[in-house]
Amino acid sequence: MKPADDITMADFWRYLSFCFWYRRLVKLFLHFSTRQCELQRICYKTRHGASRTGGVEKSLRQSRTKELSELVNTAHVNIQEALTLILTVKKINRAQESVFADSMFICLNQICGYTDLCHEAEQLRKEPYSSDNASHEKRLMQLWDLMMPDTLLEERITKQWGDLGFQGKDPQTDFRGMGVLALDNLLFFASKHTTAARKVLSQSHHPHFWFSYAIAGINITSLALQFLNEGILRSHFYNCKQGRPTIVDFHQVYCYLFFEFSAFWISEKPESVMVFNQVRDKFADKITALLKNPSTVLELKYKTLHDETSLTSVSTLERE
Repeated sequence: MKPADDITMADFWRYLSFCFWYRRLVKLFLHFSTRQCELQRICYKTRHGASRTGGVEKSLRQSRTKELSELVNTAHVNIQEALTLILTVKKINRAQESVFADSMFICLNQICGYTDLCHEAEQLRKEPYSSDNASHEKRLMQLWDLMMPDTLLEERITKQWGDLGFQGKDPQTDFRGMGVLALDNLLFFASKHTTAARKVLSQSHHPHFWFSYAIAGINITSLALQFLNEGILRSHFYNCKQGRPTIVDFHQVYCYLFFEFSAFWISEKPESVMVFNQVRDKFADKITALLKNPSTVLELKYKTLHDETSLTSVSTLERE
């Protein structure tokens, strides 16, 4: 065997060619021996969730039929038409293979729904926050009221925003990178998981390991969107529901990430907020490693033992 340094590009391409034809031969053998196509074998022999839907997605991506391979990354796919296309191409009788058809419908909903979610999240990111937009302003005021219920906001432009972790007197400037997606993430956390959000705000005021709550939250929006666009969240969404993932599901992932990041930040005992990016990257690596396990589900659960200072994370990272 050649040393690693002696392997040429020609050797590399020969290896890839061997893998391609080996896979083709295996698929051909299985097709004739089982009388089922690869998609049928996946749906019948793989447990529902990320294992099954991920397998279907991979098979579609590698399909020699262009219309099938393009389904995965096409927005706003009609699921019934896509299912009919698969049945036609694979010469499968729907009446005789109703279990397969039902399984494929679920998988297609998850796969195409993920693609649509990527587009929806990106559109929200591209929508800039504007103080002239009444809806934007209303949501911003709701965020303040939920997070600072005992403090009256004296003016729209004020240093008080710093108490919530914004950099300047006007939060509008801080939303530039992530648009209204970041605002919606922060507001969802504050409204749906109020106790947890206030706990994170309290942790952000730590005397030694403080961080800016809102700015950190906007950074977590960026991280969640990165995970989404890179496909890292596919296994989570494929496991947590059989329907299409929605923007609400994305918000829930954000809440989990922000809550866990806050605890991770404190546990790291950072020298100062100047190392925020390094800690964030380390946290991102941790979550990425978790999501490599196809059974992983990111689920935020918490309970109040006596009061908000006793909040404990009991987040479920892996499916039982």
